[in-house]
Amino acid sequence: MSLKIAVFISGRGSNLNAIIQAISDKTLDAQIQCVVSNDPEAPGLLIAKQHGLPTFGLAHKGMKRREHEEKILEHLKQYEIDFVVLAGYMRLISPEFLQHFKDDGGFYRVINIHPSLLPSFPGVSGYEDAFNYGVKVSGVTVHLVDEELDRGTILAQVPFPRFPDDTLTTFSARGLSVEHALYPAVLQTIAKEGVKLTPKHKVEAKK
Repeated sequence: MSLKIAVFISGRGSNLNAIIQAISDKTLDAQIQCVVSNDPEAPGLLIAKQHGLPTFGLAHKGMKRREHEEKILEHLKQYEIDFVVLAGYMRLISPEFLQHFKDDGGFYRVINIHPSLLPSFPGVSGYEDAFNYGVKVSGVTVHLVDEELDRGTILAQVPFPRFPDDTLTTFSARGLSVEHALYPAVLQTIAKEGVKLTPKHKVEAKK
């Protein structure tokens, strides 16, 4: 099926651009319904607008998380969305938000890409933390989002090497190139096959 997605960004939107390119190249069967950002000035929103995509920028400063998310959810009601795709979205997603995307298959239809081989180096500075630790190999993880930070079911991981003469800049750039190939590929697998989880991975229904 053609996957209908809302892409959430906070910054320059490089993964958004990779997804747009994959759709254009017909290697990803998806439709971007809306691009959402918690920064109305995020450069990635300009990328979206240049491609004629609907955008919604809403600053989170001065707002409680619940109020901010409710306004986003209200905006998204006008679209049919199969998955929320977090692509450099630097805000934690609340359990209340996730409940709006609970799937009958036992998971939340929210996906994230993270710049490390989880469970190592969770959080906002994966590349920097891995580099400073001195890893010989790092990587990129695509995972389902659940109530715990960077702990959701892993859908795919791809490693990449650290070279002796690497700087943080060259190390991070190598990781970004992996991200830009991996994220569209995982989304295409979901478009073709859906998400298949073992019973231990399924989200328990809230009582």
